[in-house]
Amino acid sequence: MQTERRLETGKIGAMPLLNKYIDGCDLCGLFDRFVPSPASSKIPTSSVLLFLLRNIMLSSFPLYRLSDWSLEYSPELLGLTPEQTGLLNDDRIGRELERFFLADRSTMATVFALRIIEFYDMEMNALHNDSTSISFHGDYNREAKFSKKPVALLRGFSKDHRPDLKQLVFNLVVSDDGAVPIHYRLYDGNVTDDTTHVKTWDSLREIVGHPDFIYVADSKLCTGKNMAHISEQGGRFITVLPQTRKEYKEFVQRVEDNPVRGKALWYRGDNARASDHYRGYESSGFASQEGFRIVWIQSSQKKTQDAQVRKHRIETVEKKLTELAGKINKYSLKEEKDICAQAEKILRDNKMEDCFSCRVKPYSRSFKKNLKRGRPGPASVQKIVTETLYKLEWSLEKEAVRKKAHADGFFPLITNIEDIDMRDILKHYKYQPRLEKRHSHLKSVLEVAPVYLKSPERIEALLFLYYIALTIYALIERDMKKAMVMSGLKSIPIYPEKRECKRPSAERLLDKLKNVSRHELWENDELIQIFHSDLTDLQTNILKLLEVPLELYGKE
Repeated sequence: MQTERRLETGKIGAMPLLNKYIDGCDLCGLFDRFVPSPASSKIPTSSVLLFLLRNIMLSSFPLYRLSDWSLEYSPELLGLTPEQTGLLNDDRIGRELERFFLADRSTMATVFALRIIEFYDMEMNALHNDSTSISFHGDYNREAKFSKKPVALLRGFSKDHRPDLKQLVFNLVVSDDGAVPIHYRLYDGNVTDDTTHVKTWDSLREIVGHPDFIYVADSKLCTGKNMAHISEQGGRFITVLPQTRKEYKEFVQRVEDNPVRGKALWYRGDNARASDHYRGYESSGFASQEGFRIVWIQSSQKKTQDAQVRKHRIETVEKKLTELAGKINKYSLKEEKDICAQAEKILRDNKMEDCFSCRVKPYSRSFKKNLKRGRPGPASVQKIVTETLYKLEWSLEKEAVRKKAHADGFFPLITNIEDIDMRDILKHYKYQPRLEKRHSHLKSVLEVAPVYLKSPERIEALLFLYYIALTIYALIERDMKKAMVMSGLKSIPIYPEKRECKRPSAERLLDKLKNVSRHELWENDELIQIFHSDLTDLQTNILKLLEVPLELYGKE
């Protein structure tokens, strides 16, 4: 009998690490509770949704290629049997997304948040809110498939700078304990942020169990209705005072005439010289019209940027005024009022009305003109004509420019919290970029767009899975940071060329494990040996720090 040998290879990758967090969040139980499977279903709905979640986090294959992707892994790593793997296709996944759409995802989101808060022992002292837009190509002018209506894909203010496309608004709230998402809601594409804060805050109060947490958001929170609702319910907030408010203009005008230095608050960076440093100024005379506290923060980095912007605007105005001076006395610029209007527009567009003084001066020019038509000759009768022309002059008001520099770097924070100092208020607000980074992960790492789905119902369900994926990403990063602190590690060599990284991202951690495989040696349909890829020291260290059993990778 001829001996036939073959080697079969299956990928392990980061799947055991991902499964650890799927189990920690009890996602299987959560899906089984809120999206029960039909009795006739050959694959549980929870298994299909978790299969799709795993793909979102590790590869983002389109739906029509998911069955091919599943063949790369052993079925048990995907929570499936070999028979169920063969039944996966885009139609089945689409139907399960519709079933997920019809589920009570609002209650499910609350239960999910409560689970991760309790299981991962998260702190809920401060919560940060922001939204982003997700753009879609296509019309999406379809009638609702079910009585339950999906969110509407509409044109609105695009944070992707694509006003030509329809969009949805993805609203996210993270905790200041690791920037872990704990609340999410999807809105119609034309919804503005200022209309979402009351509903968001009420949901957070239900999750946290009390109103005594700090709610941090951008300037869209700063409306009388939003701030009054939070304050009257016993809540606390920190937000940015918009530049359009009267209080902002009054402060700038006063500081230009009477410069203030403020109190040193915080140095952010490796050393005081290279970092951005902040100063704070507060006065009882600068409370908001609603009676809330206003703290004026001056950033050294913003101060430099404001000076550079003003310098650029001065150069732009001088260039445009020079161009305008070469065009006057022609076409539509023959009248003094038209020339003045154009000069004022240049100053207004560049916000330089106070920094330049423009004057239109008339002067006379005389020339001879024939009284009759035709070529002039010896007998031609001529007369002297005098016409009024104009020239444009301008000068830079250096004193006004000097005064404006006094207000460089200031931005106002408004809050109803009276018992914390300016430094703590600033540090709460400066956590906002961690939330913005989550939006960046959604669009870059998870590649939420383009979405290859035509049904708004399926899109809405799919985006909930992206929210869960973001949450697991954040939990991985949070646990890694805590483990590094406990182990006394300041960094690990996770960058190319073994460069050190102080805050490893979940993307890089998962990527470092992607090439780990399991190999089976078969002889005449009999399995005779199993062996695994050798783990590097870095891979072993990552798994130990995140408490993933090495046995799952074939190691003792």
